[in-house]
Amino acid sequence: MSLITVMTRMCLTRSFKPFQFKNEYDRMLSYQPAEQLGLYIHIPFCKNICSFCPYCKEKYNKERCEKYIDYLIREIHTVAGPNSGRKQVTSLYFGGGTPALVIDRLQEIIDAINEHFIITKGIGLELHPENVTVDNLFKLNKIGITKISIGIQSFQNKFLKCWEEQAPTTLKCSRLWTK
Repeated sequence: MSLITVMTRMCLTRSFKPFQFKNEYDRMLSYQPAEQLGLYIHIPFCKNICSFCPYCKEKYNKERCEKYIDYLIREIHTVAGPNSGRKQVTSLYFGGGTPALVIDRLQEIIDAINEHFIITKGIGLELHPENVTVDNLFKLNKIGITKISIGIQSFQNKFLKCWEEQAPTTLKCSRLWTK
């Protein structure tokens, strides 16, 4: 992890302690009383690791990613299953990482969520500029994605030069936008 990433995480969390997962909520989350609840699913895989990104991520490995999705679906059923009825939630959002790397399995995840929740205001997904293709947009529309967020880091050339090697497509998209 780069120094910039560590410093950004410390600034955002106001803590010098590394993030640690705890088993406090393994079996039950008491979300039933919550109003205006939105769901976020993190897909932590990226084709390339960008030094400016402070989020939890790792380089994409197909086998590891497939296992992650399998466990994610199990976790959804484990945590939401004991609750009675389907909870109404405002939204479902897929972030990352690069959620488009699992585009062919997103429907399975959405189906698992829909067994336990009613999504009232749509499903969003973060897209890397490289993943904005007609084929991907068609797939996302077909599975019910209603909002996309395209991750362009800057439109200023002085900052884009720093990222050119890590994110060449982002640079090209950004330069087209600023012309």
